[in-house]
Amino acid sequence: MNSEVIVRWLESFGQLDAAAAAVLAAVFVVAAFVPMPRTFLVLGSGAAFGLQALWVIVPSTTLGCVLAFLLARGVLRGWVEAQTGKKPLWGVLAQAIDDEGWRIAALMRFWGPAPNCVQNYLFGLTRIGLVPYAMITLIFTLPQILLYTWIGASGRAILLDDGELPLSLWMMAIAATVVLTIVLLVSRRIRKILTSREAVLPASAGTRRSATS
Repeated sequence: MNSEVIVRWLESFGQLDAAAAAVLAAVFVVAAFVPMPRTFLVLGSGAAFGLQALWVIVPSTTLGCVLAFLLARGVLRGWVEAQTGKKPLWGVLAQAIDDEGWRIAALMRFWGPAPNCVQNYLFGLTRIGLVPYAMITLIFTLPQILLYTWIGASGRAILLDDGELPLSLWMMAIAATVVLTIVLLVSRRIRKILTSREAVLPASAGTRRSATS
């Protein structure tokens, strides 16, 4: 099932009742395990349910990320390590997280060169603790989730002709500009960190210490 089908399915509920909230939560938990365009899902959720979707998206996203992290640290560790060995970038990312600690983890949560689900698994291979990981995930994914939910909700308001078209457009433009600027700065910082570690990847990949929670 692709993301467009999921968004249309969510829209079919009409309102965020208990059933819709359960489905929405399940979608974002699953999105933490498989490569899905989360940005599109957040936009679609905002368009379908408005800003109230935040109360479901934020905790379910965090829960899904934590569960994927625990699986990578436990029963899926061997598989994740095998996949990391095949993809040099993944090894660089994992080593950078160990070397930089929560700072690089926070930057990657705001913007990362790997999909969200890949990040969840990679964090499980590192020495970062469960509680810091959960807090970083909650805090540093919130700005993007808030922005995209709000853009989706604003688009819905515009289509419904709420009489707030000019203000909504100006606010969306300002918010998008601010977030884009931050993303560019963060991406430059991450690229610099990763580039400085690519040369030592072969040596570090074989000597990584076991992660502990």
